[in-house]
Amino acid sequence: MSDAQARHAQYAQAKSAAVRLLAGRARTRADLETRLRGKGLAPEAIDEALGDLQRAGYIDDEQYARDRIEALLRGSRRGAVALVHALTGDGLAADLAERIVAERLEGEDSGAWALEAARARAGSLRGLDEETARRRLYGYLKRRGFADAEALRAVDEALSAPDGDD
Repeated sequence: MSDAQARHAQYAQAKSAAVRLLAGRARTRADLETRLRGKGLAPEAIDEALGDLQRAGYIDDEQYARDRIEALLRGSRRGAVALVHALTGDGLAADLAERIVAERLEGEDSGAWALEAARARAGSLRGLDEETARRRLYGYLKRRGFADAEALRAVDEALSAPDGDD
C-alpha cells in the first residue's frame, strides 16, 4: 500500500518513525511495534506501516534472527537455551527463535563448546572445595544456556583434568 492509499491518518508518521528506527540498526517487527506504540501512534497505522515495510524487505525477523545468533556466537559460545532466550527477548516468536537456533546449531558440537567454557572458567575456581567448584561451574554453564547433560559432562571433565592439561 502506498502512502497515498493509506487508510489511517497516522500512517505516514508511523512509517517515518519506523524508518528512522531501522536506520540505526535492524529490528524485529515486535520491537518496532512496541516503540511506535510508545509514541502514542494508533495500532492500525502501526500495523499498516510495518506491514508495508515488511513486504518491502525492510523488516525481516528471520534474517534478524540469523544475524543476531552469529553476533552472539562471535562474542562467546552459548547453548541453545541462551540463544533462544536472547532472540525471544528481542521480540521474536518462540517458534521462530527455536527453529532458527536449531538450524544454526545443526552439526555443531555444543558439548565441546560447554567443555571449552568450563575449562576456561575452572581456573578461577581453584582453591574452592570440590562441591562448591562443581556447583558454581555448573551454574555458570547453565546461565550460558547449555543443557543439563552437556553442563554436567563438561563440569566432570573440566574439574577432573590435571592442572597441566588445561
